Amino acid sequence: MERDNIKVQELIKKQLLEIITQEEEAELLVRKAYYTEEEYDALLIEGLRKLEGQLPKDSLDNWNPDFDAIKIHGEDIRKKRKIKQYVQFGYAAALLLFIGGILLYLFYPHKKEDIILHLEGQCLGIADNTEIPLIESSCFLLATDSTWIRVEQDTFGKIVQLGELAVTRTEEGLLRIQRNQINSSNAPSLKNLEIYTGPRQQCVVELEDGTKIRLNAQSRLSYPLVKRDSTVVYIKGEAYVDAKTRNRSAPLSIGTERGKIMTSHADFLIRSDTSNMKAMLNDGTLEIYSRNLNKTRSIVCPGDFVYIGAKYVGKNQLPRDTMTYVANLDFEEAKMWTRKIRIYRNMPLWAFVDEMSRWEGFTIKRWDCIPKNKLISVSICYQSGREEVYSAIRQAGVLLHEEKGMISFCPEDKRDRVAMRQLDRNDRKLK
Repeated sequence: MERDNIKVQELIKKQLLEIITQEEEAELLVRKAYYTEEEYDALLIEGLRKLEGQLPKDSLDNWNPDFDAIKIHGEDIRKKRKIKQYVQFGYAAALLLFIGGILLYLFYPHKKEDIILHLEGQCLGIADNTEIPLIESSCFLLATDSTWIRVEQDTFGKIVQLGELAVTRTEEGLLRIQRNQINSSNAPSLKNLEIYTGPRQQCVVELEDGTKIRLNAQSRLSYPLVKRDSTVVYIKGEAYVDAKTRNRSAPLSIGTERGKIMTSHADFLIRSDTSNMKAMLNDGTLEIYSRNLNKTRSIVCPGDFVYIGAKYVGKNQLPRDTMTYVANLDFEEAKMWTRKIRIYRNMPLWAFVDEMSRWEGFTIKRWDCIPKNKLISVSICYQSGREEVYSAIRQAGVLLHEEKGMISFCPEDKRDRVAMRQLDRNDRKLK
């Protein structure tokens, strides 16, 4: 999307006249990112100048103060002031004690109490920034075309040898990929080592070059069995990549269905599926390539974010890839899924449901039924179950319906005990 002053001024005009649609609001927000603050303010001022006399009237435009009533009220205050003066002297000592108590509270060192609801007592006492430990890593490995290996928390040592590629799990819980020179005539039937995580699973993998990748739940990592000059992997799902201490000069390349990410030394978040790819940088430099657009974007600042996804355009509403850049986002908030206690403050409900559905493994029936402008603030323990997630959503004022692991926010669905328990109880009281 290029700079288009005429289009931006048209959207600003609709915004000022309060006739802009939600889609146009979103488009204006995207286009605004292509302007500096001074440039956008200039366009806004020009829009206000052109709309002089056309803006919607304010509710206070025709208001005039009642000066007579104000004057009478002022006289009453002066009459009562002398009476109150003596009473105020009596309260002076108490007031001084009260102020002293406030000052003592403000300056005495104490921990600020968290007003966000903690749903599970089993995580009490754990620091907010504590990550899920390595020892709890677990996953599945695809050893041949049909043989799966389950890697549990109590699995240690060598797990599988695929050609020259050996997979081991350390005593700390790190899944390590190494290459050993062996003489074997039995070539593996697979081209890649496949690592999968299921619901409520995370797995930390160390590649040959020292890169560490933490896979979130319901994610996949593909690693080639044949050695290459550079490290090339494929990720589908969500992962945190720490490539700051790599021992190779050749770049790391992470492929996705929409493109690829290349870096020499960086740590970043990546999320990809069939429809989009997202990347957020914490440190280092990333080159992000869109396959359909044949376009590369470099990001170098902490909090830089790039989104590549399909947008439906034209009369036939054909999907077309777009690349969007946003600066200065909160990296630690985006990395919340790696923690034992996940604290969300004013998070869009659809984003919370998306993150929890990946971790807990439930399916959303219709995403368009989730309230678009609803926010949620809650603290969730990673060991909590679905009931705690459902409870958090209900406490945010949103009803949901569950049936056989599928969640619906659509009002036409049948009410059940998960979503409607409180409402049914109220109905019975009314009867």
